[in-house]
Amino acid sequence: MTDSRFFFPLDGPAYKACAGPFFLYSLFFPGEQILQRETYLKKREKFYPCLKILVWKKGDSSFTLNSGAVSGRVLFPIRQSTNPNASKQGEIYGMEKLKKLDRRIWVILLSLVLFIGGFSTASYSEISGGTVKVDRIDFVTDEGYRMCAKLYVPQTATEDSPAPGILALPGGNASLENMSSVAIELSRRGYVVMAVDPYTIGRSEIVNTPDVGSRAAMDYLMSMKFVDPHCIGAMGHSAGTGRAKWAVTTDPDCTVVREGVKAVFYLAAGNFNLEGVNMGVFIGSWDNTYGQGKISARDIATAEPFTEQMGASPIELGTWYDMGDGTSRILYTGNSGHPTALLLKEPILDMVDFFEQALAPAPIPAEGISYAAKEIGTAIGIIAVLIMMFPVLSLLLDTSFFSSIIRPMPAPVSGVNAPFLFYLIMPAIINTLICQWAIYNGQMFLGNFKSVLRINNTNGFVFWFGCSALLTVTILAIRFKWDGTINKERILTHAKTSWPNFFKALLLGLIAVGTVYVMTYAAEVFWGLSPRIWKVQINVLNNTRWGLFLTYFPLYLLFFGVFNFSQTIGLKIKGQSEAGFTRLVWLTSTIPAALFLIYAYGKLWMTGYTAITNVQMSRANSTLLNCILTYFITCKVTTFCYKKTGSYHTGAVINAIIMTWTAVATDLITAL
Repeated sequence: MTDSRFFFPLDGPAYKACAGPFFLYSLFFPGEQILQRETYLKKREKFYPCLKILVWKKGDSSFTLNSGAVSGRVLFPIRQSTNPNASKQGEIYGMEKLKKLDRRIWVILLSLVLFIGGFSTASYSEISGGTVKVDRIDFVTDEGYRMCAKLYVPQTATEDSPAPGILALPGGNASLENMSSVAIELSRRGYVVMAVDPYTIGRSEIVNTPDVGSRAAMDYLMSMKFVDPHCIGAMGHSAGTGRAKWAVTTDPDCTVVREGVKAVFYLAAGNFNLEGVNMGVFIGSWDNTYGQGKISARDIATAEPFTEQMGASPIELGTWYDMGDGTSRILYTGNSGHPTALLLKEPILDMVDFFEQALAPAPIPAEGISYAAKEIGTAIGIIAVLIMMFPVLSLLLDTSFFSSIIRPMPAPVSGVNAPFLFYLIMPAIINTLICQWAIYNGQMFLGNFKSVLRINNTNGFVFWFGCSALLTVTILAIRFKWDGTINKERILTHAKTSWPNFFKALLLGLIAVGTVYVMTYAAEVFWGLSPRIWKVQINVLNNTRWGLFLTYFPLYLLFFGVFNFSQTIGLKIKGQSEAGFTRLVWLTSTIPAALFLIYAYGKLWMTGYTAITNVQMSRANSTLLNCILTYFITCKVTTFCYKKTGSYHTGAVINAIIMTWTAVATDLITAL
């Protein structure tokens, strides 16, 4: 056979100029046999050690495949064939690696398509099809501190026709991105909305003030020329309700409502604690924090202090109560939990209804909801950026530099037996049982080192992870000493690595996750959005949070080192695929947490009361939910890297980087 499509010299600048383009061509059209001239090996390795581009001259009959002549073609060999029929003057290379490479390229393309499609969809939803202008803004408050915010300005809001303004304040450790559902639905109806990162959260200044910048944010909103300063509202979710109270008042006791404020809405927390302003409260029937679990959220119609403040028992839910002096109050409930109040349709529409009646009619009529497309889009976006890691990892491991960390895969074990499952699932059971105790006491204990460990929420997680790692090591030691069914030599070999290979694994992890970071930065630059799925979010880090990343990373690395080690010992089960391997690791890691949540919410469903009886347990509940979500990616990383490298080190490094990143990205930082 003769192929006359391509020809260029084997030497000189032409080779260097053409090798790259022809390499790209070969990626998408790999379906031909691969040959290589022995005399060209050195030159190839010198100029393109990773790409390994190959050429040969048109009409050169010295290259033969069986009895056929082959001519000018650019190809991409990886693995040498042992075919005894190969010509002595050339080598035949197999197609296995090339097809694999082709799959990796397609995965990269899929990731890019999902990335662009997801964030484009999310952006279109956020700007309400082009009717709302959305900008990330940084401003310096009158106090001299910097705040980060996101401003939603409908087209109808102008200097000549100013619109009502609403300040949206997130709760707890949440960032302004959590308020996107509120901002989208209000802005598409003509209200100007500003969602803010309070002081110490996100990229706002780290400074300790009682109101965490809420009043300064309200001052800034009311100063805008396209905002009507006499028609102002505020809303907060969870702890954001307290911040909203600060925002709309002017005195230290938060009793004097500032001029121009007409309406305040509390979502998933709070009560009617202000006079002289219209107030609305939404408490979901599944809210596990209401009354700290001691009062059923289903009983709010007869619960104090609502009945005292309304002067009625039971309160007629969804009905306005006129309190005189221009003050009206309304209490809502619905099928919602505490963290889901910002995601579900019912509480969002109740909030919209409140502001349309208590603040001003919607300047732009709108029906239904549209924020769901934004939530779906950013969820697709975070999946896309995480997917990108895996082909990048695979390509890097094909290079000569990183290939040295690859070990031969251990022989598979015979199968899954009772002791095997016991030792696999026991750490997860213990992790679940100690979660509440560890998080609460970890925050207390590590809070003594707040000059270094400055994120209280993360301190609880780190302490929990540390206790889990210690208990896991204890279980492994017991197994090592008493379980006669295990191969102790294999375990010791599995645990060891050289320092050069460890640092190569660290560098590999940094490059792979660095790809995710670059895509996250691009999402912020081009769309003003962050990859996010419910409560799991990754952001571009500022200098302060980079410093905290370096502080917490060794602690997370210690935990994931133990976790990945324990999860990969003996897990090369005979006949099991990588997908089956991943499912086994994920299920054994999450089943205890899932069972606890089923118990907690099952009790809530049946009785109206929950096993979660205090704030600390509520945080543990939230932690277990997050773990179930994040373990999707960490377990995949564990099994993928183990299959590729035969060791647990690379997976531990990557998981530690990802989890540290999510831990320090937005959470509240203690001011020094």
